[in-house]
Amino acid sequence: MRLAVLYNPAAGRGRARLHVGEAEQMLRAAGAEVLHYESKSREHMIEMARQLTPDICDRVVVCGGDGSFHLTLRSLDLRIPLAVLPLGSGDDFAKTVGIPARLDHACDTVVNGFVREIDVGVANGRRFIGVAGVGFDSVVAARANRVKYLRGSLVYLYSIFSVLPSFEPVPMKISIDGVAETEEVMFAVVGNGHRYGAGILIAPGAKVDDGLLDLYVIGKCSKWNLVTTLPKAYTGKHVGSPFVRSARGRTMRIDTATPMEVYADGEPLTTTPVELSIAPEKLRMIVPRG
Repeated sequence: MRLAVLYNPAAGRGRARLHVGEAEQMLRAAGAEVLHYESKSREHMIEMARQLTPDICDRVVVCGGDGSFHLTLRSLDLRIPLAVLPLGSGDDFAKTVGIPARLDHACDTVVNGFVREIDVGVANGRRFIGVAGVGFDSVVAARANRVKYLRGSLVYLYSIFSVLPSFEPVPMKISIDGVAETEEVMFAVVGNGHRYGAGILIAPGAKVDDGLLDLYVIGKCSKWNLVTTLPKAYTGKHVGSPFVRSARGRTMRIDTATPMEVYADGEPLTTTPVELSIAPEKLRMIVPRG
């Protein structure tokens, strides 16, 4: 078995750099041939994935977190199965599909796991795997990407309280399968997966293999209401708040008066207006047996 290991040295605030050698030794010990690809930038990660074909490798292995996974997926030939060694800051998608946190168990999954077909989200023609958001949460994601001295959920908590004082509700026109509604919102997320931000269950009803997207809108509210509701999102209980609504559909569109950044999987993806759907092709994801 030939494994193309795509490695981002910055993933997990350096976790990937510390453990990539150990991981590759485990994969070789399991009988795999390992091809090592080290990323130098976001664009380089996308380009490395683009160059891989079924003739070069049997499986692609992302050694990193949600961001590395996302950048690889952007250009990956979906005929090649994709595996992940969760060495990022949040590893939300790895947890969604049951990838073990222990490195030796994750390496065993890479070699001995089976293929599960997973939906792939598309926003303005660009792929994402987990959750896409616009508004308060995308501003928070942009701030989180600039934080260098914290890890995991602390990054997002710090970023939330940094952004909150100056943030104001945003008028959005949101369409679901062609039916539109205009409202002022704090933020809107569209989930293929159900979690982001190192464990926040922001889209608790979303499933990665149902062919649908799940919309969650956090409507206009006071900053106090927002800050007291956000902790509930770690268990998905924010959906009980009166200013939170949800819907499900095949296609969605979000318009804002001026362009706003759309983040997905912790990475800048596109800007509004944004059209979202499920790609016709499935991701062939390597997951644990059973």
